[in-house]
Order: sequence, then structure tokens, then C-alpha cells
Amino acid sequence: MPDLKSVLAWSAVAAGVAIAAERRLSKSLADPDSPVLDWELVRRTAYSRCGGDGLAAVEQAGLDYDPLVAELVPMLAEACHTDAQQASFGRVRVVGRHGFIDQNLAMMRRLLRPIEEQQAGWGAMRPSPLMRVPSSLYVGTLIGLMARRVLGQYDPVLTFTPKGVPPGPDDEPLPQPALLIVEPNVRRFSESSELPLDSLRRWLMLHELTHAWQFELHPWLREYLISLIGELSRLPGGGRNLGLEELVQAARSLRPQLAIVGRLQAVMAVLEGHGNYVMREAGRRHFPDFDTLDQAFHRRHEQPQPAERLLLWISGIAFKLQQYQQGERFLRAVEAAAGQPGLDRIWTGAEALPGWSEVRRPEQWLLRMSLGPPAAEQTTGHPQAAPA
Repeated sequence: MPDLKSVLAWSAVAAGVAIAAERRLSKSLADPDSPVLDWELVRRTAYSRCGGDGLAAVEQAGLDYDPLVAELVPMLAEACHTDAQQASFGRVRVVGRHGFIDQNLAMMRRLLRPIEEQQAGWGAMRPSPLMRVPSSLYVGTLIGLMARRVLGQYDPVLTFTPKGVPPGPDDEPLPQPALLIVEPNVRRFSESSELPLDSLRRWLMLHELTHAWQFELHPWLREYLISLIGELSRLPGGGRNLGLEELVQAARSLRPQLAIVGRLQAVMAVLEGHGNYVMREAGRRHFPDFDTLDQAFHRRHEQPQPAERLLLWISGIAFKLQQYQQGERFLRAVEAAAGQPGLDRIWTGAEALPGWSEVRRPEQWLLRMSLGPPAAEQTTGHPQAAPA
């Protein structure tokens, strides 16, 4: 029988969603040209679901991370076989949960801008104003949940503007890529897991600095992802106003779009899998408490709260975590078969990136790259999900 407190809590959430939807509905229906999402409603919902900003724990923490960057960059360079001078990067921003939410909303708006600019061409398939409210509430709830859990994040600043679309009057200059640390979550995890704060920060920073290495030392990677985003945002019929029948016909030829989604999945699996791979390789060599940290992160991902587990499953994030594990398995199979030269080959250009089927079957990628079949699978344990 369900716990009474849980029933009351979920009833209160449902009531809150209904009240918020009712208050926003008339305004949304009155503005058919409004964006795909009500961004202010998304922000307010995320703020209300994140459990407080925790800004007091952030104010003095920024100074603690700069020395860590200087300490970790040589370890990262060693693990990636890169000259330490080439890896001299790492702009760290220590934020609270509200700062994390604001950063991710800005990221989402940059990526969704081409879609919002082309809404006029959607015709009968244009999003209903009635759905804007529940969609905004859902996205806000999801971002609020992630703001409570995420420890760190690297923002490479991806953006796509369709040709012929000038910058909007409210557009701001693009920010610089940044590595975000959500300090309230780091400290809470340190306390709940009884991990030394300095050790936890060092472990987390090594993973996120690996993402900085991926993008800052390989500029083609950002351009490749932007090109995929651009292809996904193209509308059937070149953006002209299509009727429902024409859109149904266009939907039947979406196989190329689905192939692009597969390529994006593969890239994300490799990026996160590589972050895990470097973190473990360097951690084993340099962190005396490596095993304790690794086990604590494993427990963190294996034991989410029931409500969080449900939302992670509905949103697809749980599936993404499995993809990241698959990405690390792919990298370890490549290393077993072709050593460091095989790992280096991945970062030579977009044509060397694996497809999703190749991520799941590394022998296909090795044969395509003329590197031979993979060695027998290692038995040193199963890769776990990314810490962030």
C-alpha cells in the first residue's frame, strides 16, 4: 500500500501543475506566435523544483578550484598522451543550482532558436498553444531535478543559426566555453558519502577537464556537432507552409533524420565514455583513494530516489547513462586491440568517429579504420555511468 506522505506529496504536485497550467493557459492561447516553450515558466518551475539555490556554499569556493586545474592538467595530458602546454585550459565557474538552471536554459534557447524561427512553416503540425504550458512545466521540472543532482558540466557553447536569419534584437554575444561546478551538490554528496571534499573535487574536475580537452584541442568536433544540429532543424519542404497531407508524406521520408539522431547518440556516448576512461586511468595512477571514489559514484547512480528514477526513465536520461557505459566499453575495446594509436585515431576528424552500431560493436569500427579485430574483453570490472 502506498505511503500516505507520498500520496499527499504527489497530489500536491499534480494540483500545483494544474493551477499553474490554468493561470498560464489564457495567455498562451492568446499568443499563437509565442515560442515553443514558455521560457519564463520553465525557469520558475525549475527554480521551485531544485531545492534552493545553495548560493551561500558557493561564494568562497571559486578560489579552491584554480589550483586544482593546475594540478590536474599534467595528469590529463599524461592520460591523453598530449603535451601539457597544449592542455593549458580550464575556465571554471562555480555556481549554485539557479546558476546551473540559467546556464542550461541559455544553452537550450540557443539550440532551439532555429526551430522557433521556422515555426511559420509548420502549418498544421505547428505546436498547439494548449501544449505549451504542460511542455514548459515538464521541461522545468526535469531541469530542476537535474540541478539537484548534477555535480559538474562542460558547456562547449553550441549554437546554430539558419542561413538568412539575422541575429535577434535580444541576442547577446556568445559566451566562452566554460566548466561549471555546482558546488552545493558537490558538498552535499561529499557529506552524504563521507568523502573528503578535496578528493571529490579533484575526481570531478578530472572528468570535466577531459571534456574541455575534447573540444578545445579538436575544434572540428564543435563544428561537427553544430552541423548535425543544423541538419536536424531543417523542415520538410524547405520551410514553406505545408498542409497536413504534405507533412504526413514528408514524415514517411524521415529515415535520414533518424540516422542523424544515431550519429548524435554515438558522439555523446564516445565523449562521456572517454571522460570516464581518462578519469579512471589517471585516477588509478595518481589518487590514493581511487577505489573509494569510484565505488561512491557507482552507488550514487545505482540508488536514486523512486521519484527521480521514474523521471530519469521517462525523460530518457537513464538510457543515456547506459549509452555512456557503452562508450567506455568501446574505448577499452579499442585500446585492447590497437593501443594508444587506436584511441588517438578517434580524434583525427569527424570521419573517424564511430556510428552507433560501431559503438556497440567495436570490431566494426576497428575494421573500418584498418586496425584489426578487438582483443578479448577485459575482466577488470564493468564501466559505470559518468559522475556528472
